[in-house]
Amino acid sequence: MTEGLAIEIACAKMQELGIGKNYLLRYRHFQLQGSDTMNLKSDNDLFILLTPETDTRVFSRMGIFDLKDLAVSEMQYIHSGSINIENLNIKFPIQVKFLQVIPILQTS
Repeated sequence: MTEGLAIEIACAKMQELGIGKNYLLRYRHFQLQGSDTMNLKSDNDLFILLTPETDTRVFSRMGIFDLKDLAVSEMQYIHSGSINIENLNIKFPIQVKFLQVIPILQTS
């Protein structure tokens, strides 16, 4: 997914959620060594997966992205909540890039 498309999706999702234009975008780039895993906590944020490598597995309450799992019928690029990221390659590192969409919640 290109960054331009991710920004369009972010804008549409924020409109759907009633946030409007009250959000920030942050580019996140992680490197996971062979067989590494990491967990991101994102209560209100959305993480949009950009240009994933073949050995990348991302799982959240919204779905799964795993090109190696033939049982997955639809890959999910938008994640939120507790996000688990795995490097399925035991030898080589992978680059995992996200566009993080952070709603600015107004308090009265």
